[in-house]
Amino acid sequence: MSFATSAIGNRADLAVSVVSLYANQAAIDINFAVEPQEVEAIAVSSTTSGENKITLPTDFYAALVVSNLSSSPQQLLTKKNWMDIDSGTTTLGAPVDYVLYDTWMELYPSPDSSYSIQLRYQARPSVLTTLTSIPSFDTRFGVAWMYKTASYCAWHIKDFETAAIFDQKYIGELSRIPTDLALRQRDRTGQNVKEAHKARQRLTSADDFDHSSGFPIGLYGP
Repeated sequence: MSFATSAIGNRADLAVSVVSLYANQAAIDINFAVEPQEVEAIAVSSTTSGENKITLPTDFYAALVVSNLSSSPQQLLTKKNWMDIDSGTTTLGAPVDYVLYDTWMELYPSPDSSYSIQLRYQARPSVLTTLTSIPSFDTRFGVAWMYKTASYCAWHIKDFETAAIFDQKYIGELSRIPTDLALRQRDRTGQNVKEAHKARQRLTSADDFDHSSGFPIGLYGP
């Protein structure tokens, strides 16, 4: 907060409560932009037969992976739209799809038994309320946090030129630093790309060869 207000000219007309509000909003902006590992959480729920609703955690923001731990190997569920589920028939079985709503998740088909469903999700960042609190992102983005806070504060006092300058500095700082996801992808184990090929047709007799064109029949057209 002190660095941000100092950067825009030590304005005395900015109350501490206002700067605190913008500092928290800037921290939330960075959390959603870089998706730090620290805001990733896991919740496990057990289903009952015929009940397809699971209450989402109170700090839920976005789903990363939903899996059925009771299957062997564990099965990843596919995210669907509510239109796909509502247009389907009502059946019981092992869940293979899920749909997200306001405060709950629905499984399809409805469980026919007790299954252990694991939800990996991105949590909402908590609001900082004390001077000793630290954000969920690490110090790599500390300067970007200050830039965004300064931009909000400059906008508040209607210094739009300064606000635009710090916005650009904020964007530049974010683009310069790799996110947590980018750092994880530097280990490319298991990220090989494979190209599917059509199986070759094996010639079984002299009749499978077109002597007039010089090509095998059925592989290269007429």
